[in-house]
Amino acid sequence: MTLLAIDTSESACSVALLKADTVIDSRSEIIGRGHAERLLPLIEETLASVGLSYSDLSRIVVTTGPGTFTGLRIGLAVARGLALQGDLPCIGLTGLQVLAAQAQKQAETPGVAIHTVITGRGGQAFYQCFDGTGDDGIPSAVASAAGLDIEDIAEAVMARGGMVIGSGIDLLRAGNLIGAGSSAVAVNLIDVPYIDPVILGQLGQTADPAAYPPEPTYFRAADAAKAKPILPVASS
Repeated sequence: MTLLAIDTSESACSVALLKADTVIDSRSEIIGRGHAERLLPLIEETLASVGLSYSDLSRIVVTTGPGTFTGLRIGLAVARGLALQGDLPCIGLTGLQVLAAQAQKQAETPGVAIHTVITGRGGQAFYQCFDGTGDDGIPSAVASAAGLDIEDIAEAVMARGGMVIGSGIDLLRAGNLIGAGSSAVAVNLIDVPYIDPVILGQLGQTADPAAYPPEPTYFRAADAAKAKPILPVASS
């Protein structure tokens, strides 16, 4: 099985090719914007570098959020399009799940709590805590993900301790909200430049497409709501 992993959720444009337990190739470019122009060429360059084509793919996995609206839409559209064209299974995983798996691979103590934090807007961040993994190898969430004020996230981290990973670490540092010696609990901040597409691919190898569809993940209500009719509408 040759799997293609795609992440365009934040500033990085990343792809990885895996076959069974072997990483064939992995590329990540910090581009900020321009995922629409760069993603397909990056996929084609990666495939060509190892002598493969789209017809060699047998599974696709993509991040579903949280992240930038445009970046996520580009990644999901490309993943779905390739899956539809090749009649392939397509898996969607959140960036928070992938970050948790990245931290778990670095954890010196098994079972340590993993706090994932991805930068949002207006001083908020997307947060989810994980502890262990499920039978399918996906990190097990302690609670649902949510967009929270960074102060509330810091409080949750300090109440439990463990490892913190994700772009939201910068917000915690900027506010001096997490610091050595500030609490009896141990907190380890893990700096990573981007979501690792290799880890994304490894999680997607055994994930059930029915349980993890490639649908955008939203953690708050939409800013715009569908307009309601001013007058009652008669039913036919």
